[in-house]
Amino acid sequence: MDLCSIAELKVESKVRGVCFYVVTAFCAIFLFMMMLVGHPSVLLFDRYRRKFHHFIAKVWATLTVAPFYKIKFEGLENLPPPDTPAVYVSNHQSFLDIYTLLTLGRSFKFISKTGIFLFPIIGWVMFLLGFIPLKCMDNQSQLVFLHYYYYYN
Repeated sequence: MDLCSIAELKVESKVRGVCFYVVTAFCAIFLFMMMLVGHPSVLLFDRYRRKFHHFIAKVWATLTVAPFYKIKFEGLENLPPPDTPAVYVSNHQSFLDIYTLLTLGRSFKFISKTGIFLFPIIGWVMFLLGFIPLKCMDNQSQLVFLHYYYYYN
């Protein structure tokens, strides 16, 4: 590749990245409002699974990722049925791991650093989905995680 081609790829990547964030922001605001409106019903009828919120998160992830990246799943037949408890582990190659897991359409809980919950929209959605905040160096916080894990599974 010559320098001109490399420069074009960098510009294309930056434009693609900006477009990705614009689409994400637009979807986030609209779909967050849907989650917020449905949250009282979720707390009354589906406090632990939060299937409505996970459906909205799946739509959000799909709308955000589909125009820019192709997700290819392999081995889905090896997953347990959707209502069976399981542990999904992401290798965290990028932030797209989160979007990819959300497109599976299964109810699950992420464990995340407590600071992420303070981010506008994204952190609030994590709270609505019932994700588990964890202070990495705090033993008491880790005990709370174990309580969640054993109580809700």
